[in-house]
Amino acid sequence: MNIMKAFRRGYFLVNKNIKMVPIIYIVNLAVATILTIPMFATLNRSLGARAVREKMIQNFDYDWWSTFRLGANSFEKTIRPSLSSGFGTLFDNLQLLLNGKFTSFGIWILVFGVAYLLLAAFMNGGVIGIYADEKRPFTVSRFFSNSGFYFHHFFALLFAVVILFFVVYKFISPAIFGIINGFSRNWMSDRAVWFVNLAGYLVLLFIIAFINMIFDYAKIILVVEKKKSSWLCIWLGFKFSVKHFTETIGLYFLLAAVGLGLVLVFGLAQTFVQPTQIVMLVIVITIQQIFIFLKIGLRLDFYGAQMALYQQDQSTVRKLRKV
Repeated sequence: MNIMKAFRRGYFLVNKNIKMVPIIYIVNLAVATILTIPMFATLNRSLGARAVREKMIQNFDYDWWSTFRLGANSFEKTIRPSLSSGFGTLFDNLQLLLNGKFTSFGIWILVFGVAYLLLAAFMNGGVIGIYADEKRPFTVSRFFSNSGFYFHHFFALLFAVVILFFVVYKFISPAIFGIINGFSRNWMSDRAVWFVNLAGYLVLLFIIAFINMIFDYAKIILVVEKKKSSWLCIWLGFKFSVKHFTETIGLYFLLAAVGLGLVLVFGLAQTFVQPTQIVMLVIVITIQQIFIFLKIGLRLDFYGAQMALYQQDQSTVRKLRKV
């Protein structure tokens, strides 16, 4: 199997069905609006009442933040400061991914996050269904028809992966760092301890990525092979990922590297463009929306490239059977 050929094929599928990107973007925007509008109204009242709006544009006001935090309720409790650079969100999300403390933002955000995962599972069925039947032209009705048709299967896969990640964060992660802490407890070098803990986080990150990859292939196999059992597809996804480990993990990290590059570019752009005026604020918001568009496209590229890699393997198998 050829990784670069699969990578290019994934880009072709995204470009061919580019209309899916604005559809998913609009759905994401609608969901985000449910939280954004009430939060904006709350912040607008608080900032206006305490005459700190102008001060906040120039620098963060911790006195206002302390007062706001004390009177916060429900969703308001989830608002918290982050790094001022364009990489603040990246570091927050990475920390959340590595420590698994998904309740740290509050129970309301956790509930909202679960609801979003269900919505993502719904739309993933539409994306992969379109890719699997690429001879037919893209239509919005086909997209949502596929989404509904595969949703019960994708819901089962989502349920299974949530259980696996619970095991990772509850048992595997503590075991990894328990071992690390055990043999590095008496080390005199803080630098050595830092590096060995970094190695532990890299191992954990690899485990998370591998699980995610297995379930990507499980979704693809379910749709491409028209399987009836979601649980069987998990096994087939695992089997395919292990059998072709070099190709599957190579393609996954190639796509992940593109994603990291995307984050770095837009993070730097936001770092240098400071929203101290309304024009600059509009520019920052525009940059963020472009980033979201490209991020959605990259996620669709994951499915397209991984499907191409799987189909390469199946094509090879069929040729061997004919010999």
